[in-house]
Amino acid sequence: MLKTADWLTVSRVILTPIIAWLWIAAPLTLHWLGLWIFIAAGLTDAADGRIARHFKQTTRFGSYMDPFADKILVLGTAAVLVYDHRLAVWWFFLVLARELSVTTLRSVLKPGVSMPAVRAAKWKTLTQLFAVGAAAVLSGLLPLGLAVLSAVLTVWTGIEYIRRFWPVIDI
Repeated sequence: MLKTADWLTVSRVILTPIIAWLWIAAPLTLHWLGLWIFIAAGLTDAADGRIARHFKQTTRFGSYMDPFADKILVLGTAAVLVYDHRLAVWWFFLVLARELSVTTLRSVLKPGVSMPAVRAAKWKTLTQLFAVGAAAVLSGLLPLGLAVLSAVLTVWTGIEYIRRFWPVIDI
């Protein structure tokens, strides 16, 4: 049975194609509507974990699905913006490479070793969300600056995970 926090996590997956459709639609007003839905979806990332911990409702489903839902939201919406030339393709592939690397690393850890999110990874996700949101409705230096900042955090946290967990892989 899914708990409230799990439903918030699932909502990010459900909202991603809706946001993507709004951002690819012609009228600019739909881009802004998509941004508001994107912000709401991003806020569920903060809310689901807090709700699960506060009400002692953490689940295996939630611990697996939460980072997966983040990846779907960021990469799914970013793909539309890359397609529409509002977000740089290098940024998309950098984020994709980091996420695949960290997910692969997590899957080859020795049994019993967990890989909790580091604090910088929370900031990485937040800056990625800001970069994608800004690119959806703005142009110029702000979206570019946010993309560069999130790229730095993306690389940094990827390296940090590899550095910390490489000694405990089991291949």
